[in-house]
Amino acid sequence: MLGEIRMLSKRLCVLSMACWLFWPVGLHSQSRSSTIVVYPVKNEADSIEENVPATFGAVFAKGDIPEGFTPAASDASGHSIPLQVDVKARNADGSLRHAVLTAIFPHLAKGATDEVALHLESKQENAPTERCELPANLDASVVLSSNGQTLTTSLRKLVDHQRPDMWLSGALVCEAWFVGPLNDSTGKPDPHLTARFGLRSYGANRPVRIEIDIENTTTWVPSPHTAFYDAEIDVGGRSVWSKAGMSQPAHTRWRKVFWWNGVADVYVTQDLAYLKKARVIPNYDVGAKLSESELSARYRKFEESPRDPLETGIVTRPMPMTGGRPDLGILPEWAVDYLLSMDKDAYEMTIVSGDLSGSYASHYRNEKTGRPAKSEEFPNISTHSNYVGRPGNLPLPDSGGYKTNVIPQSAHEPSLAFVPYLVTGERYYLEELEFWSQWNSWGTAPKNHGFGSNLVTWDEIRGIGWSLRTLAQAAYIVPDSDPMKSVLQRELKANFDELDRTYTNNASASVLHIMMRNPPPEVIPNPAPVHLYEYSPWMDDYLTASVGYAVGLGFEYARPFARWKAEFPVQRMINPQWCWIVATPYRVIAQNPDGSLATSWADAYKYTFLHAVKNGSDPGTTACDTPEMAEALGLHQQGEMLGNARSSGGYPANMQGALAAAVDLGVAGAPEAWAKFANRPVQPPHIDPQWAILPWNAH
Repeated sequence: MLGEIRMLSKRLCVLSMACWLFWPVGLHSQSRSSTIVVYPVKNEADSIEENVPATFGAVFAKGDIPEGFTPAASDASGHSIPLQVDVKARNADGSLRHAVLTAIFPHLAKGATDEVALHLESKQENAPTERCELPANLDASVVLSSNGQTLTTSLRKLVDHQRPDMWLSGALVCEAWFVGPLNDSTGKPDPHLTARFGLRSYGANRPVRIEIDIENTTTWVPSPHTAFYDAEIDVGGRSVWSKAGMSQPAHTRWRKVFWWNGVADVYVTQDLAYLKKARVIPNYDVGAKLSESELSARYRKFEESPRDPLETGIVTRPMPMTGGRPDLGILPEWAVDYLLSMDKDAYEMTIVSGDLSGSYASHYRNEKTGRPAKSEEFPNISTHSNYVGRPGNLPLPDSGGYKTNVIPQSAHEPSLAFVPYLVTGERYYLEELEFWSQWNSWGTAPKNHGFGSNLVTWDEIRGIGWSLRTLAQAAYIVPDSDPMKSVLQRELKANFDELDRTYTNNASASVLHIMMRNPPPEVIPNPAPVHLYEYSPWMDDYLTASVGYAVGLGFEYARPFARWKAEFPVQRMINPQWCWIVATPYRVIAQNPDGSLATSWADAYKYTFLHAVKNGSDPGTTACDTPEMAEALGLHQQGEMLGNARSSGGYPANMQGALAAAVDLGVAGAPEAWAKFANRPVQPPHIDPQWAILPWNAH
């Protein structure tokens, strides 16, 4: 009987956005033994205490929600609560991978906590809606003013005359998107600036969330330029935000979020152990969790940083800036801080950094489709200065004299949007992933990026690593219904096919398993070069960790190259022709004096040692891990590795993720290498959280 009531309620929900108020709640309890995952929640809103909604992103371990089943929810008392499941992505076996969940709590006082406990039940179809039921007087407007001229857009006009693009659709919540130009006083639309409105409605007389994104992201429209304006946003005829003197370069965007008819603000705590079970994040060491005082200190720095639209907050403004910093890694330090602590302040730092990802000029939208531009659509695209502005290529943006140090670069690109999208399910962060996944390959000649293949293998080593990470994250999490999904899958496969052809299956590749090939004899210079190529092992470790992570996400075709690549960090620790003290130098010299690749680890070690030595010692007579070696290399003591071994972000710390990946990939000798690394006598008191990655079987 209960099942019939619930199915009838769902059918009626198609007709009324308020139907969830009558949903059967508390009629039965769920067994705690059947719980898949639990999400603690806290009501942080001032005005909503009855029928409190919580909307958040949820990732699921493969097989936990099989095809034909769906999650059902109960509260902390075990009583059933309404749950809407907007499925976004599934695994190859049909089981649920990622969804946006919306739960309704009949009563949750301000500051009170409860939980959403998920259980498995037979699938009941979610009844989608074609349009959101929105308040008749709902309106918002954007006014951009410059030199006495204004550009405006009205949400109400878009809602009344445009078919929405639905993001969430069901009985408990719907989210509809509308897009429109900003028009001048004569009604003429600006060719470059657009406004995108996302409206999330929880039903009649309930809160409505209004997201407003202002974009300057056109790809082929002539005369791209920096837009200068004063901005004001009105909601319901009342000014809710304004900022004077804004400068928005071409290929950037920014967002603001407001509420109508009350604020629904519920903080949902993710489950770290379950995220690890799903293998969606690396196996970060919980021992690297920061103390409350350390988190507070970092949050104070965040509060002091510029966080207005088109600023960058705690993200490094010029990405090409060298040196260690918190935004580098498979995930940035603040995102790992959040995952390890589930601290609300760390969450805010992660989310705001995802917002400010739009401040970088890496956003190209296809004017015809309205979606982020894809390499397959524009195989000859290039953002390199040798191509931009030439006939048939991208138009050259006019900065209008505006100079900015907000500069994107693939070689130092943080993962800014993946975790925010994972835990919120918000469309803005999804599109950030898509924008960056394509832009990363375009900074070279079209031939180098494989035309429509979106190859990133032309880039410097760390650039390949971070770009593959972003591409893998996007290919993993983008919704199955998104046209970009299949494209991303093809692109990621094409990159690993190229890496296999160039390195994994190439007999002329380096015996060290580094990203170098033996040049043909006719291109070896004669006489011998004075300066040999210096290879960066720490960059290589970034790449190894990233491709190992891609395998962990389920991309099995990445495994052959990942295993080949992981030989390099393993052998630096255990190869009898190499000393592990020299595993983490700034540079490895992997060439013979004639420019050809070294054909043995012994030769490469000799050249590398001579490059690093401080007192002219002979590598052949300087025994490994001795006081004499420490003196020769300018180290403080015996047993200290090169590369700032005492630093929380030194080269040994950077190596940890690569060695962990090698263990997980089953590379021969990896457990021995890991054990030697883990037990090295000179270590920092702690490693920066983003580098503190353990093998999955480590305890």
